[in-house]
Amino acid sequence: MANESNQNNSEIKAFFVQHGTKVLVALVVLLVVVAGIVQFKDSRKAAAAEQAELLGVGMTYLYANEKDSALVEFESQIKAGKIEGLALAKASLFAANIKFDNQDFDGAAALFQKALDNAGSVVLVRSAAMHGLAAVKIEKGDYSAAAGLLEKYVSEFAKRTGDKEDRFQKEEPLDEAPMVADAMWKLTLVYQQLGANDKAKNTANRIVEVYGDSQMYADKAKKFLASL
Repeated sequence: MANESNQNNSEIKAFFVQHGTKVLVALVVLLVVVAGIVQFKDSRKAAAAEQAELLGVGMTYLYANEKDSALVEFESQIKAGKIEGLALAKASLFAANIKFDNQDFDGAAALFQKALDNAGSVVLVRSAAMHGLAAVKIEKGDYSAAAGLLEKYVSEFAKRTGDKEDRFQKEEPLDEAPMVADAMWKLTLVYQQLGANDKAKNTANRIVEVYGDSQMYADKAKKFLASL
């Protein structure tokens, strides 16, 4: 039993170090890219269309996986001050993710914060920026700051209750952001790093209860609980 527990702990730590942030930050940003294209196509307002057009070159580079060129373009637009509001938030978010992938965590943090400051009430952009900023804090070992951001993320965007009857009747509220289960899993691991084992246990139990239909996160949470 002890050997199994040690193995589980090792696997959890390995996941936290190797896969806890980068892949899912990129996934969230990809969702925002898609949302940006939809907004560009559907926008009927000249100002919004102009702002979206300014992002076009950078997004084209991004789709072509030419990240260095995309970063230069986004940073140029940000520095020039030609974009503002939601367009500025998106450009900052895209640039932040590229810097994150390049392990420029200080640069990424500043841009994720800029994205958060300019996202307004647009949930997909706001949640992605908050998630990315938390990921930076984790990479830098600032677990207290990461916990604060992840707690805010869960508080603001988590709406599911885990009520099976409501879910069967399709009456259970939906989360406002797509990465709540991931944020809760990261929060579990961050609590463990902070020595807040009761909070880690409670958060893992909540994952199992509310996101039992998400095999990936439910299995991770169950494995974590079994290792305690």
